[in-house]
Amino acid sequence: MLFKKLSITLVIVVTMLFQTVNVFAADVILGGQSIGIELDYDGVLITGTYDISIDNKKYNPSSDGYLTGDIIKKVNGQSIDSISTLMANVEKEIDNKNTITLTLSRDKKELHKELKFQESDGKFTTGLYVQDGLTGVGTMTYFNPATHHFGALGHVMMDVSLESDVIIKKGSVYNSYVKKINPSENGKPGEKIAEIGSIQIGTIYDNNNYGIYGNYDDYPSQDKQIISTASMDEVEEGEAYFLTVLDGHTLTKCSINITKLKKQNEPSIKGITFEITDEKVLSLTNGVVQGMSGSPIIQNGKLIGCVTHVDVNNVHQGYGLYIDWMLENDK
Repeated sequence: MLFKKLSITLVIVVTMLFQTVNVFAADVILGGQSIGIELDYDGVLITGTYDISIDNKKYNPSSDGYLTGDIIKKVNGQSIDSISTLMANVEKEIDNKNTITLTLSRDKKELHKELKFQESDGKFTTGLYVQDGLTGVGTMTYFNPATHHFGALGHVMMDVSLESDVIIKKGSVYNSYVKKINPSENGKPGEKIAEIGSIQIGTIYDNNNYGIYGNYDDYPSQDKQIISTASMDEVEEGEAYFLTVLDGHTLTKCSINITKLKKQNEPSIKGITFEITDEKVLSLTNGVVQGMSGSPIIQNGKLIGCVTHVDVNNVHQGYGLYIDWMLENDK
């Protein structure tokens, strides 16, 4: 059986609109730290199928209706929550020479399918590619001491390589160490190369179109800076900057010029359009890179939003989400 767990850096997404909401200001602890994000499926996700041989005949699970995006929930009625428990339960049923029935979740419906397998020299293979979670690297936007919540990333985290639109809602956030930067090129955004650390910062309770949100355990005390948030009406075209990590754990200030603002009556992406003007940062990144998502944008001493997207055709240009919409999700 072949298993995999994907690691992705994050900056480019699609989204949809929510209903009209009221927004509010807050005093928060400024972010900018690089974070590692681990999201866990409620079960094990099928990411594809491959051919195996059963009774000397070619067999592929897709012929029995297994689909990419199905989530395996149970093996013969026993709940599973990881690849290791899936393997252990399947091996036990094989040893006991039992027929194996998987309980699947698809489009919020429960399905039951027999699991067929190829066995050779005491090893088995099922024709299913699976993963039990996603990992990625992004940037913390803020910690809210009033709610003990955090907001990060500024967009949804999902596996864009799969046809499935399954979105994981729960997981954990860890510290992260940036090792190097692969610079951007027009048509090919770069990325931060980072290691996810062992120190857990918080627990995720929501992953939606406007970011990752959760409860934090602690924040880096050396980086503590209380800052007020600005309403959308306070944001102006012109000079601003964002904070991000380009090396190790060190926060870097990146000067930008806000070139366009969309006034929005409800949550929506790309409200802020900006270009990087910081020559030192450009010498390292050549523009917005994946992993900058969530980098807090500051103007006139207030937190106004976060970096979310890169303009693929002009990587010096990026887009941001108003902090109003992140605070709404914090509620």
